Amino acid sequence: MDYNQLKIRILSLFELTKEFDSLKIRQLLATDTALKLTDKAVEMALLRYWRQGLLSRSRRAGRFQYALTERGLARKEWLLKN
Repeated sequence: MDYNQLKIRILSLFELTKEFDSLKIRQLLATDTALKLTDKAVEMALLRYWRQGLLSRSRRAGRFQYALTERGLARKEWLLKN
């Protein structure tokens, strides 16, 4: 898998007004048969993107809810162009 392929795929799930919990993100990624990812790999990717400021997160009902930040939107657009 290309280095940025997972980043593009995860960031493309979001719009600025959408939030997903980690379980929903894993379910959405599981529909892509080209990506064979473990739950741990997805959770680590989400953690990295949160640390990079690409996603925001808040804890609700015992799960993290992730949303795209302005920085994440800019990165997604840049990755899709290049």
